Amino acid sequence: MKSYRFLLRPLASWSTPWQADTIFGALCWELRKLQGEDALKRFLGQYDEGEPPFVISDALPEGWFPLPLYARLQPLTGLNFKARLPEWICERQFRSLLRESGLVVPQPWWPEPILCTRALHAAIDRFAGTTGEGGNLFEVEEWSLDRRAGSCSHLVLYVRTSSHLDLVSTLLQSLAAGGFGKKKTIGRGAFEVVGKAEPCEWMDKNAEADGFVSLSHFVPHPADPTDGLWRLLTKYPKYAAAAPVPGPFKGRLTLMRPGSAFRVAGAIRPFYGRVLKGMNKNFPGSVHYGLAFPVPVRWPKDG
Repeated sequence: MKSYRFLLRPLASWSTPWQADTIFGALCWELRKLQGEDALKRFLGQYDEGEPPFVISDALPEGWFPLPLYARLQPLTGLNFKARLPEWICERQFRSLLRESGLVVPQPWWPEPILCTRALHAAIDRFAGTTGEGGNLFEVEEWSLDRRAGSCSHLVLYVRTSSHLDLVSTLLQSLAAGGFGKKKTIGRGAFEVVGKAEPCEWMDKNAEADGFVSLSHFVPHPADPTDGLWRLLTKYPKYAAAAPVPGPFKGRLTLMRPGSAFRVAGAIRPFYGRVLKGMNKNFPGSVHYGLAFPVPVRWPKDG
């Protein structure tokens, strides 16, 4: 499998985080729309066979990556500010941390390429057709690219595949026609695919690699390595509106966050994690994507 990247240009803020499991679910519904239910079942069956057609990352701000969790602050004397590790690092720093020391030079301020805001919305009573007394206001989180973090104007989706690059491109173009995530009917999550997929050979080659860092949220497989560092996210994923279930929620799910890193004995595999099935007894055929998009790393000697 080889790695590629797709450039996505947001046309508005988004109300659903661009996480790999949510992106994968959206692409699956696009496949069903374009090719039918049977084609989707055949597609998902390949993940059961251990040969996924493709593996995807979270969509990351262009030029930025999550900090690998094995990174440490470089000790410096005479600092006049409180040193802390960043959430994001630029591509140059990230690629350096893959092959060299795990030390990061302290900075008084770290850029945050993704800006989170809260927007007020009014709940409309479906019977009265108005907001009712008090306005029934509630807050919804929205995200956008923060232009203060350099010239970042795109999101990047990394894809690893052997022979399904054209399929990914088709599904992304179809998804772009309708938008991504919730509130897309009012324009949230609108985006366009810019150009064609670009090869990312540096993500696949590291002769001295003895570990990996994930660029996606993922659910570890029992056979995955356990010697590492990780952070967790607990979420309550929802089914799409077309799913044959009485309620929208799949249940509670805990995933490892991007930046989680593990030592590996032997060759680095093109993916880790697993695809979950049967999260809802009323929809036994449902699946939830939980694969890691691993980038090979040379584990720091002092890590």
